[in-house]
Amino acid sequence: MIELVVVLVLISIVMGVFIIRMSGVEDQKFRETARGDLRTIQTAINAYYLNHSNVYPAGSDWQNNDLVNDNPRVLRQALYDPFRSANTEYSYDTSSDGKYYVAFSYGPDRSADITGISTSGNLSGTSDDDVFITNGTGNFGA
Repeated sequence: MIELVVVLVLISIVMGVFIIRMSGVEDQKFRETARGDLRTIQTAINAYYLNHSNVYPAGSDWQNNDLVNDNPRVLRQALYDPFRSANTEYSYDTSSDGKYYVAFSYGPDRSADITGISTSGNLSGTSDDDVFITNGTGNFGA
């Protein structure tokens, strides 16, 4: 009976270590998915910019209204942030003068650390774990 308990304890420990290691693998997989999606989005944003007299997409439904339903279409379908709940699109913001944009994923902590982009192309918010693309500086702060 003692041997059975010892074997069960060892199996539990091994499974615990395995589960902890696998959670990091899933976050890495999501991070790579986000990077690929954001590169695709960046290409679509740049195509939209060229097709629309040097104006970037704007509005809350920017993927569907501006990229997916554009003529010509620059994005086949809306892409979703793997770090958020199902069917939640990537976040997007433009500077108040419309010259700069940032599109981003919430990242492994599953909270938005980027809060916007300034008219000088600097990101506002916290440089934490968000995965992002921008035509700005990529730097945080003034």
